[in-house]
Amino acid sequence: MTFIKTLSTFLISLLLVTATFGQESKQKTKILLIGTIHFENPHTDTFELKTDDFLSAKRQSELEDLTNVLSQTKATKIMIERPIENQRSADSLYSLYLTGHYKLTVSEREQIGFRLGKKLKLNQISCVDKFYGLHDSLMAVTAKENNQLYLLKDLGTHAKALINDYDNQLKKGTITEVLKYINKPEELKRNLSIYLKFIAKIGAGKNFAGAEYVSEWYLRNLAIYSNIITQTNANDKYVILLFGQGHIPILKHLLQNNDDFEIVEVNNVLK
Repeated sequence: MTFIKTLSTFLISLLLVTATFGQESKQKTKILLIGTIHFENPHTDTFELKTDDFLSAKRQSELEDLTNVLSQTKATKIMIERPIENQRSADSLYSLYLTGHYKLTVSEREQIGFRLGKKLKLNQISCVDKFYGLHDSLMAVTAKENNQLYLLKDLGTHAKALINDYDNQLKKGTITEVLKYINKPEELKRNLSIYLKFIAKIGAGKNFAGAEYVSEWYLRNLAIYSNIITQTNANDKYVILLFGQGHIPILKHLLQNNDDFEIVEVNNVLK
């Protein structure tokens, strides 16, 4: 009887050790979040960079250099800022590109995403965006009614300074240098502060139009996050996400708090 009890205790202990070891040794998916500038002007943002000729020989050479470095990560998946419902269309264009029957548009989704995917020999580029409209008009009306137009003015000053800074970085630097610059922690914080420092105050204590506007921005990023984690599987050891820089601080926060993922810093890759 004592032997059976001892054996039973041993087996239970072994199961506990095995379970604990399994949890500790679980492979996390490395994810590199690259905040980008938009190479083309889709005119969906209130404040936009001036356009640059990303199809010029100089910029094309820079894109080759950038994607050559990124290809060294051996990433198993690339995710881009294209609506999830457009996956079939993206698949079709990417397949044509792989076979030499499609010329990349100026979009960074293709110039970086498609180009890198080909170098990594990936069969698909994943679309993970989800668009939600932002109620600009309600926020503007609320600001006027509550004598808070100064907040919109301060926001505009802050945003224009940020855009002018990035424009200047682009004029004097390579694409890789610009990406390194705009992905610094202080630059990610600088972008997010537009929402948290200025917009969130509008209508506070009354209709909370500003807070609702910010919540719509967070909702979009939560939906993107949901798409990221749904489309990542156990075989994905390394994922590269390519999105507009403004999305990165929120996505980074969400992914940092999911223990299935390990954040890879941009400046540790683009040296």
